Amino acid sequence: DALPIYTGEMRNELLGTASGSINDAEGFRKRKGLVTDEKQSATEMDAVLQHHHNLQEKLAEEMLSLARSLKNNSLAAQNVIKQDNQTLTQSLRMADHNFEKLKTESDRLEQNAKKSINWLLWIMLIFVCFIFISMILFIRIFPKFK
Repeated sequence: DALPIYTGEMRNELLGTASGSINDAEGFRKRKGLVTDEKQSATEMDAVLQHHHNLQEKLAEEMLSLARSLKNNSLAAQNVIKQDNQTLTQSLRMADHNFEKLKTESDRLEQNAKKSINWLLWIMLIFVCFIFISMILFIRIFPKFK
């Protein structure tokens, strides 16, 4: 007995038909209360969604600004690296050029050193011979005193 009455009340609530009973009026009032609760929860939900949407926008703007600064920093780093590469290439060219010059000058210095050592050797040999002959003449001119 109670089950068909309860089923009928639920059907009336769902379909929105009013039979005029007291239970229906209370059910209707409850539904109004539910509608206001639904409206209140919907406005709260809208506020929460709006808050989350604002947070997402702020995060998106912050990510965008960070991406821009990262791009600017990477472009600046790229320019610095290009300049460093150019400087390094120029330094390598200068080092190769200086190495070639150093090799040429080293060969010239070696040839000059060989020539000077050759002349110095002859000069020293002549000097030693001169001293030897001078000593012999000195001994002959000044004999030993007894």
